[in-house]
Amino acid sequence: MGLGVIVRDEHGFVLGGKGCVKDVNLNSEWAEMMAIEEGIRLAKSLNLKRVQFESDNASFVNKINRKDQDITHLGQRAKDNYRKMKLFEEAVIKWIPRSSNKIADFICSFVLSNDCSWSFDLNYPI
Repeated sequence: MGLGVIVRDEHGFVLGGKGCVKDVNLNSEWAEMMAIEEGIRLAKSLNLKRVQFESDNASFVNKINRKDQDITHLGQRAKDNYRKMKLFEEAVIKWIPRSSNKIADFICSFVLSNDCSWSFDLNYPI
């Protein structure tokens, strides 16, 4: 499974990202869960205060946002990630259309086809 995470600023500029290959075969909800977990780790490492996580999987977004209503293993993991998100000053997770997820999809394809990990950041002039 390939995983891609993008970090943008409040104006939508890409600040950095990460991609990696996980040696597992999961359904899309579990894959999204792992991507959010990587995103939370990346946001914490960058000391971000306000974060917005995005996913093109509506079912997964609903699991996170309705944290107390799903008693499955995936639902409990979603609840744990919701608690981690509460450690930020402000954190939300939103659904976005698949067409808005092209950079993360590209990163996934790149790391899968090259069997590698990839982290990057972009330094914009102040």
